Amino acid sequence: MQRMRSLFARAGLPLVLVVGLGAEVSAELIQSPGGRAYPDLAGAITGTQQYTYHPSTQTGTLQVTNTPFLLTTGPSTANEVVVQPNSDGMRSQVLNLKLDPNGRLVSDPGNSYSLYGTVVVDGKTFQGLLLQATPTAFGAKTGATASFNLDLKVTGGELARTFGPSVYMEFHSGEESTFDGSFSRSFTTKIDSSNTLGYQSPAPTTVPEPTTFVVLLAGGFWLIVYRHRHRHSTISPIHPAAADELSVL
Repeated sequence: MQRMRSLFARAGLPLVLVVGLGAEVSAELIQSPGGRAYPDLAGAITGTQQYTYHPSTQTGTLQVTNTPFLLTTGPSTANEVVVQPNSDGMRSQVLNLKLDPNGRLVSDPGNSYSLYGTVVVDGKTFQGLLLQATPTAFGAKTGATASFNLDLKVTGGELARTFGPSVYMEFHSGEESTFDGSFSRSFTTKIDSSNTLGYQSPAPTTVPEPTTFVVLLAGGFWLIVYRHRHRHSTISPIHPAAADELSVL
């Protein structure tokens, strides 16, 4: 279980990755900007990563799939919910990227991220396509185990409001990786663990309590009464002589 959770996320701190020592790579890990560490979606070890390089186009396609396991929305264990399969048995994270020989993200309509499953958050059930996003940045690091991370822009899904407009994802390969730091060659890896985190939470809409409305209405009513009385109290009464003249007219 511990391997499937980010230590930084469990501590509630911004998750920042720094390029470590080891063999040189064409791409470097991106830096995750400061922000909240929740929600945090941990992926189980049943994952694969396949990179296929196409010399004719000087680009490669990266396909990643793994099984989402635990969604954590806060620092307490009470905020942890297990991701269950949909009614059709589907429970997966799917990532597709197009990269150049240096490991940089290439703009392509096929670049995508999708999350499928069923979760119950605060008593409400979310199922089907839970999250959909478009990759905006990608990084990698090789070493004893290869690490990859990316930024994504949320475009839809049942949990879109829960994660906010931007998502950060990282995944680490197991020991059976053929990735040597080059994106000009095909490679395969098994995903050892992954974490998908929301950068920002949507701003809550403030709705005044019923008592607030009562106070506002009462205050407005007495303000009207006060102005009405004050206006009439400042009007000078008509002098009797003037009243007689008016009656003659």
